[in-house]
Amino acid sequence: MMLTGSINWESFGQWQAITIASTVLLIFQLMAIYSAFHSLRHVRTSQAAVAWTIGLVTLPIVALPLYWVFARHRFEGYREAIREVEQRHQESVRALRRELMTEEYERSTNLQSALEQVADILDTHIGLVDRIDLLIDGTEFFEAVLQAIQSAEKYVYVEFYIMRSDNIGDRIADALIAKAGEGVCVRLLYDEVGCLRLSGEYISRLEEAGVDVRAFNTRQGWVNRFQINFRNHRKLVLIDGHRAIVGGLNVGDEYLGAAAGMPNWRDTAVEVRGPIARKIQAVFAGDYYWAARQDLPEAQWDNPPVSDGAAGSAAICATGPADLRPRAAMMFSAAAGSAKSRLWISTPYLVPDEPSQVALHMAIARGVDVRILIPTEADHWGVYLAGFHYEQEFAEAGIPVYRYQAAFLHQKCILVDDELALIGSTNLDNRSLYLNFELMLASDHPAFVQRVAAMLETDFSNANQSNAPDVPTRWWFERAGTAVARLFSPVL
Repeated sequence: MMLTGSINWESFGQWQAITIASTVLLIFQLMAIYSAFHSLRHVRTSQAAVAWTIGLVTLPIVALPLYWVFARHRFEGYREAIREVEQRHQESVRALRRELMTEEYERSTNLQSALEQVADILDTHIGLVDRIDLLIDGTEFFEAVLQAIQSAEKYVYVEFYIMRSDNIGDRIADALIAKAGEGVCVRLLYDEVGCLRLSGEYISRLEEAGVDVRAFNTRQGWVNRFQINFRNHRKLVLIDGHRAIVGGLNVGDEYLGAAAGMPNWRDTAVEVRGPIARKIQAVFAGDYYWAARQDLPEAQWDNPPVSDGAAGSAAICATGPADLRPRAAMMFSAAAGSAKSRLWISTPYLVPDEPSQVALHMAIARGVDVRILIPTEADHWGVYLAGFHYEQEFAEAGIPVYRYQAAFLHQKCILVDDELALIGSTNLDNRSLYLNFELMLASDHPAFVQRVAAMLETDFSNANQSNAPDVPTRWWFERAGTAVARLFSPVL
């Protein structure tokens, strides 16, 4: 039997393409509807939930991948990693919990000082400080880091958000390699997003010399495959369990003002010795458990170093997206709530969440001298432009914002009265408050607080108030950029 006609393959192909495209669009739409319901249950604020829902329903192809990458505010797997290690190394994990955590929702201090209020609200312990040194700018910081590494006898723990294979990066690597050659245990953690430009050769050189190098990979496991919006922003160096350095500086020539094409940088860190260092060791241990799923067998937890005439106390404010409560925002609010005479804040990025804004408004309403210091120059344009919006909002509340003129300001510092100073890695922006693993050290050591106050007085003398009534109006395109950037403030 002969066929009387032939198949129109061109029409068939068009029909097939239309069918495939329709099916894909239907799948996207169904996934978007599911994601919209998911956003209503899990997105942090109602405003963001409404925005995501509208975007997912109206523009599913665009909004769907963006939602699963950027809308998540809870980091999955970190606590589970610690529990996994605990099954094999119970004593080490118990030591970590003992150093960092008090019982939740139970008062552990008398709340008589600003330090006690911050520590109690964060459910963290207060530890003794034998010695505390303020490290102003990159020169003091890197000299202290190199000297601390050279002093190590048993182990060195290093953790940075950014490391570069430049001059200072090579000096740090050489110091770590030298210690590993002496038989000292050397472990290095780095954030894989922050170190995207770090060469494989740099890492290989460290590993070949015996340094244990680990990336803080936020995407471990199938459940965590979309966790690329989270960062480990902590910076710490820990020596033998009794000496530590924390702050806002990464490893790179720009932090010394020595990088070509980069502005001078103004940043701050702090070095501590004594029992408080064990608590910083516990922070590193938790991050290492996540990255390696292994114990730190060389770490000293028993028989903590005895304080020899401690003159002050400190608390470690380790916060991050694995927290069950918004502890970073609570830290800022606790500091603001405890202030009686002054609250000075230095931050490179000014994109605060609503609770932090309310806490600052309440402080100024109590007659507290509230001041905020931010950079004049930009290193991230989105955050920089969004900051202008909040700068104006603070002007309406009577809170002056100053822009630092002498260099790019990168320090993260809070001064409460003459009683408490906090220094570390936490910015006053939504990313630090909700998406990053951060570390601040809070201390009431009198000499330390006085030196921080003197440092900030110098910094403010090199700044101009940028939200005063007589400041000229910015160009229209800057105002337009500010309006757009503000929309993305939850992920900046």
